Amino acid sequence: MKRLSHKTAIYLDSEALKMVNYSEKEETLEATFNNGRTYHYLKVPKTLWKNFVAVIKSGESAGAFINQQIKPFYKVIEIHN
Repeated sequence: MKRLSHKTAIYLDSEALKMVNYSEKEETLEATFNNGRTYHYLKVPKTLWKNFVAVIKSGESAGAFINQQIKPFYKVIEIHN
């Protein structure tokens, strides 16, 4: 798999995350962590992405959202540059 287009990416100032992105067509959430690793979480519904964006905009923890709402429930693939 290749990285998603960065036109819709959200860049973060977070302890854990550098960037998140979403493809509605592919239902794929892309997350780049501060350690440089990038992952695709598959079959993530658009409603969950919208909830994630709301969390980010409110200033709540993006890392906590990923850990609690995404990682335990969705298949993940590491993307190598």
